[in-house]
Amino acid sequence: MIYILYYFLASYFHVCGRKDPNYDQCITENIKAVKDKLCTGFPEINIPSYEPIVLDKVIIFDTNDVKLYLRDMKVYGFCDLVVNSVRTNLERNHFDLDILFRHLYLNATYDFDIRLLVRIANKGPVEATSENVRMKAGMDLKTIIKNDKKHIYASKVNNILEIKSFKHKFNDDTEELAQLHSILNDVIANNKKDVIYAIKLAMEETVSKIIISIFNVIARSNYEEIFPERT
Repeated sequence: MIYILYYFLASYFHVCGRKDPNYDQCITENIKAVKDKLCTGFPEINIPSYEPIVLDKVIIFDTNDVKLYLRDMKVYGFCDLVVNSVRTNLERNHFDLDILFRHLYLNATYDFDIRLLVRIANKGPVEATSENVRMKAGMDLKTIIKNDKKHIYASKVNNILEIKSFKHKFNDDTEELAQLHSILNDVIANNKKDVIYAIKLAMEETVSKIIISIFNVIARSNYEEIFPERT
């Protein structure tokens, strides 16, 4: 496994020296070099594909009067990213990334239940798109000494997604469901900020876990190989 990992690093990464005056740009180029592989994964080192990102259940509303959940949500488009900037603080072992996702697409099953004069409820397929979603991610790294060797791992990732707007479509649009969809569209239109907040919160948590998982598989016990003083 060690030899496979060394081969992987040599194949995909240009190792960046900590004393390199262009260190941030070197890290940026490495992210650009592997971003397309996020769609297919890295089977050689047991990193699966993370496209699509899957969320089992997202709670939009859950009150006595209205309930709206998104179930089995799949989000596509995280591979189509633009790296705006990378800022590093090697003394603090901290990385800040600014990334743009040009087009995110999701499909899910909506589960809607509202009480007006009578109870109206339905489940059905829905899809949505959002353009130019920005993500600011801060990653904290920690180092430990184990068996006289320095190890590094990602201990925490904070993500902030900026979703300004979205378009949605119900794929079970029939005459019998016209009234329900009209009510549901009104609920979404009147509470767009709450809808965006619930979805982005769930996505932020999941993406943070994915970033930690990918980094820690690649880094493992390879501090000196990945973060040498000079190359």
